Amino acid sequence: MFKKIIILLLLSIVSLYAIEEQSIQKVVDTKVRQVLDILKDKTLSHTQKDTKNIRIIDDIFDYDIMSQISLGKRWKSLSKNEKTQFTKAFEKKIKHSYLDKLRLYNNQQVIIKELKKVKSNRITLETQIIGVDDTYKVIYLFYKNKQNNQWYIYDVELVGVSIIQTYRKQFSEFLNTKSVKQLIESL
Repeated sequence: MFKKIIILLLLSIVSLYAIEEQSIQKVVDTKVRQVLDILKDKTLSHTQKDTKNIRIIDDIFDYDIMSQISLGKRWKSLSKNEKTQFTKAFEKKIKHSYLDKLRLYNNQQVIIKELKKVKSNRITLETQIIGVDDTYKVIYLFYKNKQNNQWYIYDVELVGVSIIQTYRKQFSEFLNTKSVKQLIESL
């Protein structure tokens, strides 16, 4: 079960690339297919697969917003330098986790399902990952950027659990006894 959830996490991370609303399903579907093709390519080394997959997924997630949400109210108390350091460290952690999980891929099928506009500036995209034994729901959460009216992923729910809210809880507990500097170093 844990191994399957890890695979879901890896397949679900797609960084800052503007998407128009009508293109969300197509863009995510294309990126998922590209990642799966790379994973299936026996001619590529792990390093080559990692590099190619990061290039594919690294353009529709908004790591800045994800970093802010993961720290909650504490974000406002950080200096500009701490915000930059935290965002870079958090992005690196997410990417590293993603690549670790992709190495567990074992020919699961991914189906892009339903797009729902839950608010004027929020959309969810449901996908399913179908394995030999189980099917899992993965939901991408998008927000509309006010400056450019484009859509970006700010969170992913895997089997009903928000990645960013999970980090937020962990970071909050960590910061109850340690400093932001220690948190950044731990990432």
